[in-house]
Amino acid sequence: MQLSLPGRYSPAAFRLLRLVEHFCLEQLSLPHGSHLLLGVSGGADSTALALIMRLLSPRLGLTLHALSINHGLRPEAGKDASIAQEICNGLDIPCLIRRVDVRRFADEHRMGLEDAGRRLRYALLEQERLACGAEFIALGHHAGDVSEDVLLRLVRGTGWPALGGMSAHDSRRHLIRPLLITCPADLRALLRECGLIWREDSSNADPHFTRNRLRNTVLPLLKRENPQLERSLTHLWQLARLDEEFWNAQLDMALATCPWQKDASGILLPAALLNTLPPAARLRLYMRAIHDLLQQNPAITPHTGQARASTLLNLDTALQQKRGNTHFQLPGFLEAHLTQGAIHFRLLHKNT
Repeated sequence: MQLSLPGRYSPAAFRLLRLVEHFCLEQLSLPHGSHLLLGVSGGADSTALALIMRLLSPRLGLTLHALSINHGLRPEAGKDASIAQEICNGLDIPCLIRRVDVRRFADEHRMGLEDAGRRLRYALLEQERLACGAEFIALGHHAGDVSEDVLLRLVRGTGWPALGGMSAHDSRRHLIRPLLITCPADLRALLRECGLIWREDSSNADPHFTRNRLRNTVLPLLKRENPQLERSLTHLWQLARLDEEFWNAQLDMALATCPWQKDASGILLPAALLNTLPPAARLRLYMRAIHDLLQQNPAITPHTGQARASTLLNLDTALQQKRGNTHFQLPGFLEAHLTQGAIHFRLLHKNT
């Protein structure tokens, strides 16, 4: 099916396209001529992603491929993937369908369905990215997803600036999120204007998943108190990114002067390094060490590595009090050992 898109767009559609183009160029620093693999599901968000990136492809010089994943969890999942493929083909975007058995994977690895689906999804996207030669995987997360993500991180005890929500550009996993500051209602309006249909995922109403409970119960209550909550949380996301850039630059300079010591046992932050930093920088240094260790162990899910703020604050208090031979347990099978003014972060085995 070849889609016939309108020759002219409404002012609202034009503003949306310009917003995404500006975001790609300014926030993502997307090079002209990039090759993107789009993650599409048939839902409104990923359908809008495919449409917008196709419309912007002449201006940005994009080469596009797409992957639709059938998780096998819903009877209609196969139909959703087929419709996603049909839409992509209508937009002249080659689209491959892959099927995985999420339930079996979850049972074999003793994890929840949501976690299992996330792991398999990102693994397949990365495999296809390499296979088609794309530089980046583009996902359809928008401002509504940022709101949900901020609440999820708040519930899990995430500290600042990670509390500001998901990143727009994850260089380690080659991920970009071009729609991250767009309003979901605007995306759906563009789809209707262009005559594109989408599928509603019935699992989004399942209250067994924390994200769904926040989306369907907590967020509506908060929006009653502040109808502009989504915009406010988008501003929080922007502030978090600015703070993150600043502190990363500060830590880079500190580590260039006095590097940490990394070996098979973990990462040692020497006393000479810690003594030069204020508390705010030390706390961010702890998180950088934790993230570095977790990247080496893909068996640990990202959310289990979100260290509790209270533990890191207690660790820093112990450092300032010059306590020695003190151990702190962190989520994700991590341990911090304070000794002689230095801190050793290491990964523990699950049976330790």
